[in-house]
Amino acid sequence: MAVKKDDPALARSIKTTILQYLQEKYSDPKTQALLDIATSLDPRFKLDYVSEDNKTTVKTRLKDEMTSIVTMESLSLTPTTASSSATPPPGGKKRKTLGSFFKVAKGNEAAAPEVEQVVDMELGAYLLSRNIDSEDDPLKWWNDNKGQYPRLSMLARKYLCITATSSPSERAFSTGGNIVTCLRSSLKPQNVDMLVFLAKNLSAVDGLC
Repeated sequence: MAVKKDDPALARSIKTTILQYLQEKYSDPKTQALLDIATSLDPRFKLDYVSEDNKTTVKTRLKDEMTSIVTMESLSLTPTTASSSATPPPGGKKRKTLGSFFKVAKGNEAAAPEVEQVVDMELGAYLLSRNIDSEDDPLKWWNDNKGQYPRLSMLARKYLCITATSSPSERAFSTGGNIVTCLRSSLKPQNVDMLVFLAKNLSAVDGLC
C-alpha cells in the first residue's frame, strides 16, 4: 500500500485514500484495544498480530475479565451452598448475623491467590496451544474446547460475536424501509419487528432450499 514514485497518478490517489481511511478508522485507542482482544481470542491468530507493546496489556485485560467471571461464579454458588448446608427454622427464613458477612469476605480473600493461579493456568495453556488452521472455524473450535477453557470461551462468545462489517444491519434497515412504506406508515413498532424478522428468516430459508 506504500506509494511508489513509479505509480500512476490514479494508483497513487487510490493508495493515499485507502491509507487515510484506515488510519482514521483505527487510530482510536479503544477500537485498537477491542481489536487486539478479539484477535487474541481467535485460535487461528492469538497474539501473532498484536504488537509487542500491547501484548502485556492484552494479557492483563484478559486475566482481569476472567477473574471477574470466576468471582461471579463463586458469588452465585455461595447462596446455594449456604442454603443446602443450613436448615431454615420452621417459623421462616434464617436471619443472618453481621458476622456472616465478615465470614464470606474472609473466604474470598483466602481464595484470591487460588483464583489468580487458575486464571494464569487457563490463559497460559490456551496461548501455548497450537494455532488452528486459518481455514478452520474458530467458533466451532471454541464450542469443542469450552470445557478445557471455560472462562476464555465465555470471553470468546462476548468478543467474537461482534460483526466485522455493518452490512447485515444495513440490510435489515433496507428491509424495514421496504416494509414501512407510505401506505403502511401506521404499523406498530412490534409489528414492524415481526415483519422484518419474518422477511429476513424466510429469505434465509429460501437460500438454503
